[in-house]
Amino acid sequence: MARLSRAEIFDPSEIVAVHTMARTVRRCYLLGDDHLTQKNFDHRKNWFEDKLKQLASNFGIDLLAFSCLANHFHLVLRSRPDVVATWDDTEVAQRW
Repeated sequence: MARLSRAEIFDPSEIVAVHTMARTVRRCYLLGDDHLTQKNFDHRKNWFEDKLKQLASNFGIDLLAFSCLANHFHLVLRSRPDVVATWDDTEVAQRW
């Protein structure tokens, strides 16, 4: 069975907190210790955190919590339609 679209799961006009997670491609260890190559990619976690904060501020999302592991990450996000509603078209275009 196909997954429901997010618009059918919660109302986009309401403030909602969600937990999301994603894995790296082919479950590669791109964010920590790679047991196959014996390389460490912990430095990428700082890049990842900086990018998360930037994207959250640009798109009207609160980043409540995150966990960055070696081959996947978890995010707790809160939508902010109340904040986005105050933006005019110019501000939306600049943020995009």
